[in-house]
Amino acid sequence: MNEMGILFCRPGRGSTLEDAFEIEADVVDALEVQTHVVNADLVADGEADLALEAAQLDGGALLYRGPILPAETYEALEDALRFRGVELAVDSVAYEHALYVPEHHDAIEDLSAPTRWTYGTDIGEAWAAALELGDPPWLIKDHVKSAKEQWESACFVPEGATQADFQDVAEGLLEHRGELFERGFVIRKFLDLATSSVRTLERRIPEEHRLFFWQGALVAHAPYHPIVDPLRDTAAFEVLGSRIDSPFFTADVAFLSAGGWVVIEINDGGVSTLPEDLHPRDLYAQIFA
Repeated sequence: MNEMGILFCRPGRGSTLEDAFEIEADVVDALEVQTHVVNADLVADGEADLALEAAQLDGGALLYRGPILPAETYEALEDALRFRGVELAVDSVAYEHALYVPEHHDAIEDLSAPTRWTYGTDIGEAWAAALELGDPPWLIKDHVKSAKEQWESACFVPEGATQADFQDVAEGLLEHRGELFERGFVIRKFLDLATSSVRTLERRIPEEHRLFFWQGALVAHAPYHPIVDPLRDTAAFEVLGSRIDSPFFTADVAFLSAGGWVVIEINDGGVSTLPEDLHPRDLYAQIFA
């Protein structure tokens, strides 16, 4: 099999998608890693065959770097590549396992906030599931993403919230995510996290760190937001490498105000952007060592 390369899915002219991988593509060129760039809009629209038409593929495996795709769309990309004799380094089963909360939560339940989920958009069912966690505050998201940039209106359910308050936040999430809403609601118990020096108008940002795992090993990490004291001792987090059944994934972790740490989120590595303080060279030098 040929050496592994990278498949960058980047938006074309006039796209509404964000190009989060321009710097990475430039860095990888310096590392002499084989890369292919395809139109992210076509891939996201389920037109993987059309997107791959101009790519000169010659077998081997490719590491996906691109926007979050629904599992079915990622599988369609995998099928289109296999037809051309190319494998994805992260197959569609591993992609779904890392991306969707219900697929991996059991593996990290002891390291994560108490969590419940539903399937579909029934807010009454989500309220009933939330009550299993005890009284609010809670956080609410879909099976893949939150709307934390809309903290008060579509993410955070405060202490003392009523069913009507919960419904308002759930409706805000549905409106914010729109057609991108994935599978159902996820409700998590809100935990008191140690905060960083970074804040928005609505809240102070927790001291959160993004960890990249490749083939079960922690290969790179950085604070999610630039902070004064970055993470140095990573030994405690290495256990995550054997918990998630994917060769390339990320774990966002944060410290609790009372001490200890918690997994905030697991994600597929291919769709996870790099924190500002993590240079792509440091990540790819480990993956392509």
